[in-house]
Amino acid sequence: MKFGGLVWRSIRSRRSSLLSFAVFVFWSFIAFLPSVFPNQFEVDVHLPLTRLPPSFHLSVPSGWMGYDAVGSSILLQIVNGASVSLVVGSATVLVSMAIGVPLGAVAGYFGGWVDLLVGRVMDILLAFPPLVLPLAIAVFFGGGFSTVVFALCVGGWIGSAKIVRSQFRTLKNSDFVMAAKAAGASPARVMFRHLLPNVASPLLVHATFSMAGAILAEAGLSFLGLGLGDGHISWGGLLNDARSYLIESPHMAIFPALSILSLVLALNDLGESFRIALDPRQSDLTQGD
Repeated sequence: MKFGGLVWRSIRSRRSSLLSFAVFVFWSFIAFLPSVFPNQFEVDVHLPLTRLPPSFHLSVPSGWMGYDAVGSSILLQIVNGASVSLVVGSATVLVSMAIGVPLGAVAGYFGGWVDLLVGRVMDILLAFPPLVLPLAIAVFFGGGFSTVVFALCVGGWIGSAKIVRSQFRTLKNSDFVMAAKAAGASPARVMFRHLLPNVASPLLVHATFSMAGAILAEAGLSFLGLGLGDGHISWGGLLNDARSYLIESPHMAIFPALSILSLVLALNDLGESFRIALDPRQSDLTQGD
């Protein structure tokens, strides 16, 4: 069975995975709405509506989640924040893997001082608690999309590098690799044409979990006021805005928190589904979950 078909079969075989997939598709669809219909999803300030609670009138959907401290619709901000979370999460994963995969491949294939150097760099970065480096970078360089993605990628590449490095160490002496070398294949061709496809499965699992972690980390930075800054609506920023009104207007925090929770849980569950699909030893144990 093809790789994509195997993954899809695993998603279908687990009820929780179907729900998680639906949640991810829902947020992906929501994220595109502000770009397709910018006027309908523009966030305005209406001071007379300041901190009004949710109102479920069909004629006024902007009030379904209530309003914030300046009278802006929380629903519209949730919609706009979805695109920020998904873009930051996707960009972080792509950039991290663009760094980690080649480094891990070179270290695992060639070994020696290259492997030692890459390993030491990873050990140094892993010595820091997960959010310390992103916080330090965000404080030093200030907010902004590029800064946040860079801050999250500083340590984000290590996971993919460790996976590729470990797999290449195991596979580089396999028969198919020796056959490729005997046929005159260059080291680059052996690494990226023959070895890398065998690492696609664990990389997919890692990418899914990493995206969830990046979304959560971006929300944390934004909550601390070190996120994307002015001009960008972030779910973490909405939680930051709601800190002073948790008692009087809890809806200001509840809906952004539920948005973060639903997307992160969905991605984590999808990552677990991919892991089960690509690890035959797990399939029988989790059938029907």
